[in-house]
Amino acid sequence: MNSMYKIRVLFCTFLVVLGIISCEGFLSGDLLDSDPNEISDVNQVSVESLFVGSQVTMYGFMEGYLNRLVTLFMQQLSGQLTSHADDYNCAPLDWRLDNRWSDIYGTGGLVDLRTIQNRSLEQEKYLLLGMAQMWEALLFSTAADLWGDLPYSEAANSRFTEPSFDSQREIHDDVLALIDDAILNIEKGQVFSTLNDFTYGGVQAKWIAAAHTLKARIQLNWAEVDGAMAYENALASAQNGIADQSGGGDWKPLHSAEGDKQESVWNQFFSKNQNAYGAGLLLVDMLKRDNDGRLSIYFDPQSAYNDTVVGMAPGGSPPPYASQLNENTVGSESWAVPWVSYHENQFIIAECQYQLGQEPEALATLNNIQDELETRWQGNDPSCQLPRYQNISGLDLFSAIMNEKYKALFLNMQTFSDWRRTGYPVFEDRDGNSTECDNGIPRRLPYPELEKKTNSNTPNGDSIFDRVQNDPN
Repeated sequence: MNSMYKIRVLFCTFLVVLGIISCEGFLSGDLLDSDPNEISDVNQVSVESLFVGSQVTMYGFMEGYLNRLVTLFMQQLSGQLTSHADDYNCAPLDWRLDNRWSDIYGTGGLVDLRTIQNRSLEQEKYLLLGMAQMWEALLFSTAADLWGDLPYSEAANSRFTEPSFDSQREIHDDVLALIDDAILNIEKGQVFSTLNDFTYGGVQAKWIAAAHTLKARIQLNWAEVDGAMAYENALASAQNGIADQSGGGDWKPLHSAEGDKQESVWNQFFSKNQNAYGAGLLLVDMLKRDNDGRLSIYFDPQSAYNDTVVGMAPGGSPPPYASQLNENTVGSESWAVPWVSYHENQFIIAECQYQLGQEPEALATLNNIQDELETRWQGNDPSCQLPRYQNISGLDLFSAIMNEKYKALFLNMQTFSDWRRTGYPVFEDRDGNSTECDNGIPRRLPYPELEKKTNSNTPNGDSIFDRVQNDPN
């Protein structure tokens, strides 16, 4: 049975479960006001099938509206029509985040991930336990990166109808401990064949490597606060991280052109929302400036504008419409944006080497990354060439590392944390027209409208321009 057919069968099972269970709220309601491990209907479904449902929910969280919103903030893409233009101009509507908040805490999110973990432990399915812990770690490290403080320690617990908000530091510390536990459980392995793992097919070594890279990301994101210690810890973690240059070790979704909603979430959105989004002027200008071959790999040239790629800055209004994603590559049905990857791991190493005074090593790492990325993209376009760097040091080297990471992590939400931490890419004026929103660039997401109405612990003064805890300077 091929993997995509298995997804269809198992997802149908999950939909049956969804039809049985009611979920009135994200952090309270029938599902959370009782012990999630005591829900009889869920307990009639195998823990492996429940894991399928959580993976599908996480795909929506990692690739859906939140991903698009952050990509607009980072101006890799532009929003051109209706509310998408509002998002691009830094005026997101908090009610549009309600469903994404539900993905974090409700069915398929933390409630089910905890149920999977508890039942896997009872059944001594340690590999499945570790994988579910890794999904929780990715979910909450990402959410804390986006919002800062969040309900976590009291969330998915029927004793707390209005859970308190843990600090971003507390969440990331708890997640780092969870990753360490996940590694131990994954190392124990599992003596059974049905895993339903759409990421690595249960291959322990790949999960462990991804765990170290995710640790390195979280540690690096605290560099403004922790200084040299953050770089030392991140470098040590990254040296045990993803080492597969081919992309086979990257943590990414499983998509297919076979239909039945197996297509990339990005492809599904663009196919139904023509010109709602387009290329962001900041990224387009960077790629053009550097004669970077990824320009026409990421975006379709506009025949109406001399076959060039057209980007749009915040405040702009079409026509001309900005260029669309290239439907043969990143905009295709089967494309999977890597969430945690070999190349991110290498960029973490390069940044840490630079910050720890190892500039020759950092330069060599940077050029090695460019070699490997060029080789990979030449599979799509044999003429693709990426810039190389010689005889640079100091801030020139650092800006090269971060700008190349920004370009390489196209459509990856980690670019948001990278910008807050380093100031790169620089959102510069262009021909007298600012590429920033009126008040600058957002530094966090707003809390959802429903959460503010139903949880009195939701922090006040909810501005998207407020700094989060690991972004003090």
